[in-house]
Amino acid sequence: MKFFITGGSGLLGSRIATVADDEHELVLSHNSNPTDNTVKCDITDEDEVKKTIQKVKPDVIIHCAAMTNVDLCEDEIDTAYKVNGDATGYLAKASEDVDAKMIYVSTDFVFDGTKGNYKETDEVNPLGIYAKSKYDGEVQLQKYSNNWAIARVSVLYGWHERLNFTTWVIDELRKENEINIVTDQINSPTLADNAAEAMLEIAGQDKNGIYHTAGNDLISRYDFTRQIADVFDLDENLINPITSDKFIQKAPRPRDSSLNVNKIEKELDFKMETCEESLIRMRDCE
Repeated sequence: MKFFITGGSGLLGSRIATVADDEHELVLSHNSNPTDNTVKCDITDEDEVKKTIQKVKPDVIIHCAAMTNVDLCEDEIDTAYKVNGDATGYLAKASEDVDAKMIYVSTDFVFDGTKGNYKETDEVNPLGIYAKSKYDGEVQLQKYSNNWAIARVSVLYGWHERLNFTTWVIDELRKENEINIVTDQINSPTLADNAAEAMLEIAGQDKNGIYHTAGNDLISRYDFTRQIADVFDLDENLINPITSDKFIQKAPRPRDSSLNVNKIEKELDFKMETCEESLIRMRDCE
């Protein structure tokens, strides 16, 4: 099976390449961050997308590339919708042209956070520009593709050259720096390796529809950070609990956007890991 992966130099794209088996033929793409063995494709250029997909002729497109800086999206609204929304539509159209399946990586932020433990059937209500533009990608995918899946993740983390929340915490605590972490934002932190395996499983079993491919936990940022410290044997006393109103962020964040992963575990017989399981796995492969 041949895969075309957008965002190949990013965290999730690079982890897909790491966990894939020899039977998976992968073509990874980049735009502004080239790495070894990636091809250039500007996903916001519809003609370039069409030509690239026609040339590669993949069986499956996994669309990982996105504008993920939540606060920057509030300042660069047009760019956010172009990258997260329109580009997804371009890829969906191109996937139809070559009869490929498309898997779109979306986010827990499509929910407003008023209840948490969200199922795939729950109503979305994105709050900020990042969330709204990512949901626009979900809409465009379903509009232009007949063979699609949406994989929603939450607080994606793992080893990568660019810092993510978990690697930032590890880095700061190893330097013995104090950090302020909010106690009133709840998510389902997702190890990129586990999410990557889930997406390959969706492709392998040829599943369509929406799947929550997130960590199997409903946990506050503060408690998750304490787990990081525990697993990596770091000083928990350096972690200062604060509330969101003391932590200035431009974009609105859902209070509890945690995701229910029962659907993928039952339908695909696939395990989404708990935070502790994933952090131990991450520690053991450092």
